[in-house]
Amino acid sequence: MKTVMVVDDDKLSLNSVMKILSDSYKVVLMTSGEMALSYLSKNIPDLILLDILMPNMDGFEVMKAIRANPVWADIPVIFLTADVSPQTCTKGGGLGVAGFMAKPLEAERMISGVEAVIGK
Repeated sequence: MKTVMVVDDDKLSLNSVMKILSDSYKVVLMTSGEMALSYLSKNIPDLILLDILMPNMDGFEVMKAIRANPVWADIPVIFLTADVSPQTCTKGGGLGVAGFMAKPLEAERMISGVEAVIGK
């Protein structure tokens, strides 16, 4: 079973993703960027769903750290965000994100987005 790591400081979003994806994927929940980087030091998920707006270390900072580490650099990352402005999309694209999922999260869109990146 493929592993999806979800990084979001909002517990409601984490619970939603767990409900949507847990039948088809192993879902690992992280509540901060620091927690995610610690997890990555010992585990390599197939996909990371990463919130942008988080305290202390935002999604852009986490993404830079992921891309800077050769062991993690190829892990696909999809940003979870309510901000799908052109500026955010351009900045994320420049960091190599695989896509964006707009909040509030929609089950069908999330499933098809994850499947498009890592399959079933």
